[in-house]
Amino acid sequence: MEQVCEIHPYEIPVPEIPRSLMTKSYSLPLPKKTNLDFPHAIALTIAGSDPSGGAGLQADLKTFQQLGVFGMSVVTLITVQNTVSVQTVEILALNLIVEQLEGVLSDIPPSAIKIGALGNAEVVQRVAERLRSLSCPIVVDPVLVSKHGHMLVADDVIDAYRRYLLPLARVATPNRFEAERLTGVRIDGERSVAEAIERMQEYGCVNPLIKLGAVDGESVHLLGLHNEVARISAPHMEQSNTHGAGCTLAAAITAKFAMEENSDIEEVIQFGIVRTLEAIQCNSRLGHGIHPIEVRAMTKG
Repeated sequence: MEQVCEIHPYEIPVPEIPRSLMTKSYSLPLPKKTNLDFPHAIALTIAGSDPSGGAGLQADLKTFQQLGVFGMSVVTLITVQNTVSVQTVEILALNLIVEQLEGVLSDIPPSAIKIGALGNAEVVQRVAERLRSLSCPIVVDPVLVSKHGHMLVADDVIDAYRRYLLPLARVATPNRFEAERLTGVRIDGERSVAEAIERMQEYGCVNPLIKLGAVDGESVHLLGLHNEVARISAPHMEQSNTHGAGCTLAAAITAKFAMEENSDIEEVIQFGIVRTLEAIQCNSRLGHGIHPIEVRAMTKG
């Protein structure tokens, strides 16, 4: 039987280099050891891919990294898009999504999870079934309706979110149109938002955060608490670089949970909103369409 000699890569003999060829020599010291602020902060995003880097799992991972959190990802769908338009969306095979998720969870348990675009009802159900046994905070960014009111998924996906995902969500971050589809409540003011929040809490979401957008010169979010609603507002910025803002907000909230799971929910949400505003305010004007927000401008708060 032939014997195979295994050599560790670092034990492979290095051929002697003639001294005449060594014109320069550098001896580098070990760098100073860096102490991480939150060494055990680990966040997982389950989302689609945006090759332009402005939204989707790319925005999530960059947000995690910027805020000092170790990021992991499960890819659910591939898009062909840039700042100008979305040309193609291809949902990955269900078994591939589930195997990615199982591979990550079995090896590096996350401190918090963010869920973005899932694509279809079957993916929603299977992902929810796998996450049901976990105890870490889950942030659901329901990518269902665009900020302009255009439907992005079929009706059965809306029902799957109600039945399977919202009951697992510590926080859900729908825009006003997504909140309408999830709850059946027509949102025409802050009073109706409170009704939609109550309906989402009946579905099981602990703290719904509905993004109203611009209202009388302010950017308004309404947060569902226990028997009350908190109104969180900031000056509205007329910017052309908002690509990925929704993804980044949910990712920043997830990162805060990963760093400090037991943080006060109002502090967590305000942290996420302020970090996102920092990224919007720094306009790098990348691309020829709706420019991506600049995650590198975020501070750790």
